[in-house]
Amino acid sequence: MIAPSIPADEAERLTALARYGILDTTPEEAFDELVGLAASVLQVPVALISLVDESRQWFKARIGLDKASTSREVSFCAHAIHDDDVFVVSDALNDPRFFDNPLVTGEPKIRFYAGAQLTTPDGHNLGTLCVIDRHPRVLTCEQRSALRSLAHQVVMQLELRRQVAERTSAERELDRFFDLSIDLLCIAGFDGHFRRLNPAFETAFGYSRAEMIERPFVEFVHPDDRAKTLAELDRLRAGQQTVHFENRYICRDGSAKWIAWTASPSPEAGLIYAAARDVSERHEVERMKNDFVATVSHELRTPLTSIHGSLGLLASGVMGELSGEARQMVIVAERNSVRLMTLINEILDFEKLQSGKVEMDVRPAPLLRVLERSIETISAYATQHGIDIELHCPRATILGDETRLSQVLVNLLSNAVKYSERGGTVRVVGVLQPGMVEVRVEDRGCGIAEGAQKRLFERFHQIDSGDARAKPGTGLGLAICKAIIEQHGGSIGLESNEREGSTFWFRVPAVVMQVTGEGQRS
Repeated sequence: MIAPSIPADEAERLTALARYGILDTTPEEAFDELVGLAASVLQVPVALISLVDESRQWFKARIGLDKASTSREVSFCAHAIHDDDVFVVSDALNDPRFFDNPLVTGEPKIRFYAGAQLTTPDGHNLGTLCVIDRHPRVLTCEQRSALRSLAHQVVMQLELRRQVAERTSAERELDRFFDLSIDLLCIAGFDGHFRRLNPAFETAFGYSRAEMIERPFVEFVHPDDRAKTLAELDRLRAGQQTVHFENRYICRDGSAKWIAWTASPSPEAGLIYAAARDVSERHEVERMKNDFVATVSHELRTPLTSIHGSLGLLASGVMGELSGEARQMVIVAERNSVRLMTLINEILDFEKLQSGKVEMDVRPAPLLRVLERSIETISAYATQHGIDIELHCPRATILGDETRLSQVLVNLLSNAVKYSERGGTVRVVGVLQPGMVEVRVEDRGCGIAEGAQKRLFERFHQIDSGDARAKPGTGLGLAICKAIIEQHGGSIGLESNEREGSTFWFRVPAVVMQVTGEGQRS
């Protein structure tokens, strides 16, 4: 008997075998069926799935043999793993390698052996799918091909089994993270129902997870935030990669909590994966700051109005002629009082928007009319700066307050004009989206640094552009725009690269939309 040699890749081969975690496992139907099929197709009494480890060949599945394993040194399979094609011994008694092998001279009295290698995707032979007969045989080309195909199916089952095991292990780790997280983690369906919630939901809202899964999730959202929430759901259904938004959830005790969401869809599965956090404390701090600023602004408005009026009288000469230097100082003081009054008015306007004290006159309106009126408002300012405004607008009807939306658009247009080079063009583009219309204001100005973009819609934040033409402002314009758009159930943002220009956009709900024509203006 000639003992089998050790393959050159033995260490890597054994590592690959261990990766499948299959040695000494219980019988599995998929493998049993394959050895049964091999025995039937090749008409032999014995068929095995044999795996070669450090010291033995172990049979994952077997038919016609009682033994679960044999030593490696007497194994036919240990010889077969050196080859790349089906290993055949037509008559073991006439083969110098096997004529005195105990598996030949004793049970199971092997005379014929054929083994097709079980080769992993990375090229390691783990063992064979083999067939055995007690009589000499010759393997036909068709039988060789069939054995090779069945061996490939064994490897496919090994791979599938490994992938399922790895996925199950990963899912257990994910389940642990899911359950222990203090953040709100959930999986929801495109149909508007939660599929899975982590325990943090019960802690946050007081409902059991079963209760929240039974009902559409929008039922837990504050009525004033439902339109915005459904609009974000529509964007996810339409394939938006990620959405960020905030809404209020009603707790079992009737209180409301502000929740900040980040959600991403899986269109193939029809699922949404989301993480959220309670930001009620931040909103409460913001409310207190707003109340304080609003109170101070109210108290300042009356005396400042009086000061402005008095300075105007002095500048006009009603109280007597002033010297040139004195008159110039009064004019500067009057101009600054106007600026202060503008700031106070914008603070009060912003406070009313934030607190919901401003009633929106929401009704259907042609998008083209809103955009054209806004452009007319800013046209003189644009001409003064040598800027053309170009309009591309699909025929669509929006649902909103025309005056307030025009306020937003005029603000965005004035910024675009301000930061564009003379002779440039600002484009206003309407884009249809599922249930929404997106309006984009595009310029080719100096752009905005990435670090400054995150704070751009905060109160009193202004861009340090280094542009000598930049005029002082209150730093509230974009914050007011954001508040107006969010009250419409929409969203606002920007896309910008330094020295390449900026695009500010906002989305508002749409009603009847048609795409049969286009309004243009330049």
